[in-house]
Amino acid sequence: MNVRESMRLALTSMNTNKMRSLLTLLGIIIGIMAVIIIMTLGRALENDVMGGLEEAGTTTYPVLIHERATDGEEQDDPFFSLSQNPPTDERDGMTLEQLDDLKRTFGDRVQGVDIDVNGSGDAANDDATASVDVYPVVEKSLEMRGLTVEYGRGITQEMIDGQRPVAVVSPELVKALFHDDPSAALGSRFDLEVDGQPGVFTIVGVLAPQQDDPGFGSSSYGEAYIPATAADRVGLDAGWTPSFSVRSAPNEDADAFRNDLQNYLNGLYDGNDRYEAEVFDISSSLAGISTIFRTVSAVLSAIGGISLLVGGIGVMNIMLITVTERTREIGVRKALGATQNDIRMQFIVEAMLVCLIGGVIGVVLGGAIGMIATAAFLKMTWPPASAVIFSLLFSLATGVFFGAYPASKAAKMQPIDALRYE
Repeated sequence: MNVRESMRLALTSMNTNKMRSLLTLLGIIIGIMAVIIIMTLGRALENDVMGGLEEAGTTTYPVLIHERATDGEEQDDPFFSLSQNPPTDERDGMTLEQLDDLKRTFGDRVQGVDIDVNGSGDAANDDATASVDVYPVVEKSLEMRGLTVEYGRGITQEMIDGQRPVAVVSPELVKALFHDDPSAALGSRFDLEVDGQPGVFTIVGVLAPQQDDPGFGSSSYGEAYIPATAADRVGLDAGWTPSFSVRSAPNEDADAFRNDLQNYLNGLYDGNDRYEAEVFDISSSLAGISTIFRTVSAVLSAIGGISLLVGGIGVMNIMLITVTERTREIGVRKALGATQNDIRMQFIVEAMLVCLIGGVIGVVLGGAIGMIATAAFLKMTWPPASAVIFSLLFSLATGVFFGAYPASKAAKMQPIDALRYE
């Protein structure tokens, strides 16, 4: 008996017992579907996070100021610096004057810097109020954060040097305070209060709407970007920062620029026994994050694959019932010359076919659900080809493994005993 004949008999058997075959398929379908959905969502999240980091990492170098490692502390971890305490005093942080010196030292090699200082409070215009996140910025901060001014203008160096009380605000704040009318907002003053200290700022620009990140949700807060030199008007100390970012010129070699920047910062902190400034290595972080994502996806897929084990046991159960029901058929076939290998192949092929059909349906359903979910929350992502291939091969392997015992039991039947079976 060839494989084609075995498949024909398997399809005939499945067609004869449609409901039982469908219930058998469900275990395999659900298991494969779970694996495909998890792998698709994991790949979409990985692509989203890694894409953002890679884009930032091409020319932008985060710098973290943190406590020095004590003797014996392990620093092979690329995220080691993130776990260390940042400075709490201007003496140990990086001042705006030092950042200006850095830009002058590197000249055309540096396109801009950005500081990491923020606060939250309330904004008001007449009777309208809104919660607001306040971000003191320097000249290139908006550009480095990927923000675009749609109406008016951004924060200029002249505004920073003049300590002018101006602000570039988000569309959410315009909607809350000026009835969603950017033209009414431009040039208008509004009250800004942080930690109980009020100030009056003039709106010079309105940002373009930013695409919300559905994976993490969007903030209902408005945003106000003000010159770092004017932040003290609302009680924010933006004269220094515990971390900052440096953007290099596009033609700069990444490794060379990172090393030169690190050496420059080492010189600044040579006399500081407690703190050091470290250029965060995006490349090693990307590798670490990628490994974490793939490990988590693999673990979750393995958990989802437990249902495959349950489905496989269901296949074995049904195949044992099938062997019992078809005992006389097996006896007739053996009496007509069928060998043990013929009988064994017939039932293994049937088990494999059941699992393969379930696997294909699971891949299609899981892929569709995964793509719909990623399109709704992140960016539509196709199921990973490796996950599809693995799922189908695993389905076949499940059929072979769980079909082997029933097939062997059928093959070992004696023809005379099988023919006498009622």
